[in-house]
Amino acid sequence: MHAFAYDCTGLSAWNTSEIYVKGDLVTQQNSAFEAQWWTTGESPVNNSAPYSVWKSLGQCGGNQTPNITLTSPADGTVLPVNDSAVFSAQASDNDGQVVQVEFFVNDQSIGIDRDEPYQVNWQSVLGEYQISATATDDQGTTKKSNIATLLVRDGMPNLPPTIELLSPAHNSQYKTGETIKISADAQDKDGQIKDVSFWLNNTLLATDSNAPYEYNWVASVGEQQIKVVATDDLAATASAQVTVAVTDPSSGGCANIPAYQAGGPYAAGDVVSHNNHKYHCDVGPWCSSTALWAYEPGVGQHWQEAWTDQGICAIKPDVSFVTPAPNSTLLQGNQYEINVTANDADGQVAQVDVYANNTLLANLTQAPYSVNWQAQPLGAVSLKAIATDNEGHQGISEQVVNVTDKPLVVSITAPTAGTQITLGNSVQLKASAAALVGEVTQVSFSVDGVVVATDTTAPYSAPYTPASLGTKTIVAVAKDNQGNEASSNGVSVKVIDKPLGKTHKLIGYWHNFVNPAGCPIPLNQMSDAWDIIDIAFADNDRNSNGTVHFNLFEKDIHSNCPPIDPVQFKQDMRNLQAQGKVFVLSLGGAEGTITLNTDSDEANFVASLTDIINEWGFDGLDIDLESGSNLVHGSQIQARLPRALKQIEQNVGGDMVLTMAPEHPYVHGGMIAYTGIWGAYIPLINELRDTLDLLHVQLYNNGGLPNPYEPGSAPEGSINMMVAHAKMLIEGFELADGTQFMPLRDDQVAIGLPSGPQSANSGQAPIGNITAALDCLIKGVSCSSIVPSKLYPNFGGVMTWSINWDKYDGYNFSKPIGDKLDQLNQEH
Repeated sequence: MHAFAYDCTGLSAWNTSEIYVKGDLVTQQNSAFEAQWWTTGESPVNNSAPYSVWKSLGQCGGNQTPNITLTSPADGTVLPVNDSAVFSAQASDNDGQVVQVEFFVNDQSIGIDRDEPYQVNWQSVLGEYQISATATDDQGTTKKSNIATLLVRDGMPNLPPTIELLSPAHNSQYKTGETIKISADAQDKDGQIKDVSFWLNNTLLATDSNAPYEYNWVASVGEQQIKVVATDDLAATASAQVTVAVTDPSSGGCANIPAYQAGGPYAAGDVVSHNNHKYHCDVGPWCSSTALWAYEPGVGQHWQEAWTDQGICAIKPDVSFVTPAPNSTLLQGNQYEINVTANDADGQVAQVDVYANNTLLANLTQAPYSVNWQAQPLGAVSLKAIATDNEGHQGISEQVVNVTDKPLVVSITAPTAGTQITLGNSVQLKASAAALVGEVTQVSFSVDGVVVATDTTAPYSAPYTPASLGTKTIVAVAKDNQGNEASSNGVSVKVIDKPLGKTHKLIGYWHNFVNPAGCPIPLNQMSDAWDIIDIAFADNDRNSNGTVHFNLFEKDIHSNCPPIDPVQFKQDMRNLQAQGKVFVLSLGGAEGTITLNTDSDEANFVASLTDIINEWGFDGLDIDLESGSNLVHGSQIQARLPRALKQIEQNVGGDMVLTMAPEHPYVHGGMIAYTGIWGAYIPLINELRDTLDLLHVQLYNNGGLPNPYEPGSAPEGSINMMVAHAKMLIEGFELADGTQFMPLRDDQVAIGLPSGPQSANSGQAPIGNITAALDCLIKGVSCSSIVPSKLYPNFGGVMTWSINWDKYDGYNFSKPIGDKLDQLNQEH
């Protein structure tokens, strides 16, 4: 069945003086529009963007040309020889569907992709190329994209190495005395890694000459910069770094004050902390009430009858360096301004002390906090700023600069080592350069040994748009008018693929069976709010040879439900995919199983799922293995599944969407025990974290969530449970075996909840709690007693079981939560 442009027969032209209500249809400038709510005087042409008053239905008349934009590579991109370039495009069709996007190099076809995201890989060959893409719609109409010029060059005689700091994660928080494993992965494309050195601020901790490159560090108090430096067999270097915060458990304004717990056994005189405030209990029975609406400190309608607010918990001041840039190279003897910013959220900054190698340079009592410093001595110099507030609390910032006596120096100031860059997004490469005698004439930037840009004027910078994935090393080369040339230390960054779809997504499970919610529903009867739809379920029996099966509902001896037509299902799915919806096939379920015991099972598993994805047109897979799956520590499923999923992704073109929906004992439960089912998903997550799009843990049917931030467990449905779940996954937590769960990106994590009163045995959350938890995670407001240490602006969204139950309950979940996510996306 083909989709055509909109039939405008009988539709009236829009009139500026008319009043329109939801559902009214009009035409303007040969296009049709539908009113989304009451409106007058608002032109449809100018008010039909997403979430606007008018919805565009398409042009009146015949088939429209599809839309296409080449998003990678950017025009003017430079790549080294033998790199795996990623060509990608965005395509849509206003009156039908895009059936394929074909990519061209110098007008020669190199590949076709029929599913979003439209991408192909190309192995770069020396030369200059014109890259384009062509979209074809369901009526055979084609549209060619913009053209991008791509230059492939030979690299330097010695390509610099690359290095990735695997752990700890940037902005991780630890307690003093903890043993932290610093681990790195280093590679050299044209030689060998000589060694990897580990640095704390400006102090060398250790050097490791053999992979895996690791060092155990006992954490000490303060904001600490951890850096790893790889050196290859020809002395080229690359570095990556992170900053971690180490605190003393006994310090801090509320560190020793217990967090408020609803229903706790409080007596008059007790002091608790809640929402970053201290509260004194005045009336014990009221303080101990479970009626949060009445007596929750600072929140309940009558809280002041039970508690006295003793003020905000002490907050240490924030302090950071403005200049010089971290890891910059400075000329010995030259004067440089050290500029620091400092502020205090609950008081005033009393003074800022600035140090170089622990020598006090200045004691500053008012802004601007700056001091001139003559760069000394040679080598790495640690700069430290300590801000003290009016309560005596201190904030510390440290960074390292390098002092040299060479005639010409250059250092990269942005991006910092270890930064993640998104494929196809432009970033600025920046460098500082100085000459001792002459003048700097130019600074060139190279990526993996190939010059991508040159700047002849300070401040030295150039745009860079990555066109391939993986770890890249950036080097700056400066020249002066005396004939000198100097190279910076290499800075390694990691290029990642674009996050999936919208920033904050609504994810739902469509189930392919009859239950009290009724018959399986046609896809075109779902709420329009869903962004990712999990089709549940594909599985096999325990005696299977590994082959996975997926069949749509046909009949049920206990019901008269009509079968789901496979042809219509595929057509509906393609229509929704054309609107940007994502469909993944879910494996497992409450009693679902997969078989992965032998090499033969694994081969059958991979082959059958590859065929299912290709036949039905799914965008990827969801792993929902629960108690019936036999997924436990040490099982064959745990060992083989990551490898199998990676192979399936390669088989379907390398851009498969991958999501997971474990029950919380399988992930967070690893904090309590690390055996059996407890934490059994964590090895899967670790093996697949680079390709994992979303982890939406089920926060239902398993009781409260044990977490490191409060005694006992956060109750099901509470704001604390949702926030603690996300905080553990995005900031990391200690496992029961003494190892650390390394943080995920915030865009990889979502909340998993039941959609209504009957869709799960327990875990239902009030809509107000869900929206408050989202505001807490994304905007830092409406938190309960557990608060993230930083904002999660790209937080993945909310998952629910199920789409069918949501329809049965009158869209009571998808409407309010979808609206909330839309609001957050518009604010993003």
